[in-house]
Amino acid sequence: MAAVVFHVAIAITICALGRFHVMPATFDANGIAISFAPDGIDLRKEASALTARLTSGDVKGWLQAPSPSHLKLYSICFLLLGPLFGTGILSAEPLNLLCYLAILILIFRLGQRLYSSRVGLIAAAAVSIWPTFLLHTTQLLKDPLFIAGMLGLIVVILRLLDRKVSWRKSLGLAAGAGLLSIFLWKTRDNMAGVPMLAAILGLALLFIRQLRAKHWAKHWALANLAGMTLVVVFTVGVPLVVPKFHPPQGPKEMRLKVRENELMADAVAETSSQNPVARIVSRIGKVRQRFVIEYPNSGSNIDSEVKLDGVGDLVRFFPRAVAIGFFAPFPNMWLATGDQVGAMGRRISGIETVALYIVEALAIVGVCSGRRRVSVWWLSLVAVAGIFSLGLVVVNVGALYRLRYVFVILLIILAAAGLGQTLNWFKKKRGSVSTST
Repeated sequence: MAAVVFHVAIAITICALGRFHVMPATFDANGIAISFAPDGIDLRKEASALTARLTSGDVKGWLQAPSPSHLKLYSICFLLLGPLFGTGILSAEPLNLLCYLAILILIFRLGQRLYSSRVGLIAAAAVSIWPTFLLHTTQLLKDPLFIAGMLGLIVVILRLLDRKVSWRKSLGLAAGAGLLSIFLWKTRDNMAGVPMLAAILGLALLFIRQLRAKHWAKHWALANLAGMTLVVVFTVGVPLVVPKFHPPQGPKEMRLKVRENELMADAVAETSSQNPVARIVSRIGKVRQRFVIEYPNSGSNIDSEVKLDGVGDLVRFFPRAVAIGFFAPFPNMWLATGDQVGAMGRRISGIETVALYIVEALAIVGVCSGRRRVSVWWLSLVAVAGIFSLGLVVVNVGALYRLRYVFVILLIILAAAGLGQTLNWFKKKRGSVSTST
């Protein structure tokens, strides 16, 4: 209930700031964050057009409209609350609040299962007040939906990895993972590799755990292995079977599509005679180039001139990718003035980045405290591999910020455990000093 009141209060505050033009460069009259989420301007118009179809009774046209699924959900919110609050973020608050609460509940469940209820509560509380994440959950974005779905998939995989289950439970969890895979693919298809990564790492660690068991014949969890294998099949197979969403092609989208087709044609020509490793590297390079094309003149780009054309380029860029993924935005950006977010936005990002550094340090302590559990290692591997992958291909800091949230949340769960261990260590040390004196 505290989270509900807090989030609704934030949404009302943003609407008031926009309505009374208190921060006109940051929020418009509808509460859309034109500084850090300018996509919301066009998204609100598209959701309003969908609402108009529902209002006129054109349900078939609404269903067949070439719009993302999350906008259709927002259009329902506009239909219900639009007459009272207009087509702004306050009318979109039911869906945004649902995503916000789902994320916090799933964070609590993960922390509780991995460590304790206290860890889950600390992690959920920390995420609930993380400034940019909180602000993004008030906008017309698909990121909160993706984060909630991804955390749900992580809960499913953790259940199969952490404890022996029955065949019925295993198949039920796998079916849930299949539905979540479809949901994630439809929500954000450019992050399809994240569910695959989590599932493949989970299957690998589960298999290793079974092999290392002292009495493997007695403890061999065939139901868990079967369920995890199905999860891998679903996460890998859904992008191959379920059609990808293709938005309407405006001038910008047409240019991006033409350039993307050129990149894909080049990739096919280059990889036809290459070994598997070279093909993977070439694929990574093409994904990186897509981000360069999407953000051509952004003032917050990092190393946009770097191209990964071979294994040697990838190896040389490895340390830089780690630095970008885990430490960007760098201090030289904190005091500058951003093209969109301005000086205030850069200051907030600097404060958050310092907090991220603390989280990363405490996460190491949290991993060490749970080093005997394979589930802790799995969660940390997913977070580290995901953040490194983003540092490898994402050149824009703003995009990195939004795409990195799900992995930062995993680090915060580990850091919450690390914070408890650190405080206990200080208490013991203080107690020993008091005893000695």
